Amino acid sequence: MTRGGIIRRVRTILAATASWLRTVGRRVLGRTRGDSSSGDLHTRVTFRACVDAVIPTTPELADELGPEHVPGGNDVGVAEFLARYVGDRVQIGIPHTRHDVDVVKPIANVLDAAALKLISRGDNEDEPNEERPVAFFEGADVPADRIRDVAGPFARLSPRDRLRAIHVLDEIEAQFTLPDGRFVEFDGGLVGQLVVGFPKLIYYSEWDGYPDPESMPFGQDHPNDPASVQGWRQTGFPGFTNGYACLRGYLGTEDGTLGSEDAWTTIDDRDGSSVSLFESPGRFRENDYDTDGYVEPYPEGGV
Repeated sequence: MTRGGIIRRVRTILAATASWLRTVGRRVLGRTRGDSSSGDLHTRVTFRACVDAVIPTTPELADELGPEHVPGGNDVGVAEFLARYVGDRVQIGIPHTRHDVDVVKPIANVLDAAALKLISRGDNEDEPNEERPVAFFEGADVPADRIRDVAGPFARLSPRDRLRAIHVLDEIEAQFTLPDGRFVEFDGGLVGQLVVGFPKLIYYSEWDGYPDPESMPFGQDHPNDPASVQGWRQTGFPGFTNGYACLRGYLGTEDGTLGSEDAWTTIDDRDGSSVSLFESPGRFRENDYDTDGYVEPYPEGGV
């Protein structure tokens, strides 16, 4: 590496580290003053950075595939629901207490740590940029200066470098023993699976069709309107239809033991022995099949 390249890398590492330290410092100061808004915004920025990398907005696909292929995950609020879902459904219990650890903010911090590790190696293809996280909130009522202040190194990476940073999480592991003797392991790769897999699952589910998509769906009535769900519009899914996942019976024949009780419908009545769908599975016996003339290709005694 040339002298100029070394200097640029050092500057990048120092800038990213300073950004992270500023973010942490503001969050600590905010907690000291009883204000958690900076930490919450840092989490929102980081989760939006994840979703932007995994399900980006793609205006270039409008002419080729149609306007329904343009909106990305942040256009329909996937990042906010992801944080809400993880906060409600994923917790780590504290031994000997009745309290759980909120994992949403630690996940954002782990992503920043992975970004710093990527940058320190020089494995980022593009320089971090403080304007990238501002773009995640285009049209939102959040001051750009506040976003720049709280954005960590992960959110400042380019989309492809963010995915590389998530891949770095596979290398982060921790093993320790609790005071009560229990052995605990942490695998950073699980964080990567969560922040990559869950946004896709949410985006293509029925989630954003609920009346209040920012809340958990329990107790809400879904309109089942394909036009109201972004993932359904994009894939052409027609909505819920009764019977898609129904058990439709058990295959069997009248003279066999597979399939019993009432026959619901006949599938094939050729060759003189009809195959039908029965109400119950029946039972299997080894002697139900004619094995006359069968030769074992691999005899037990060898060749």
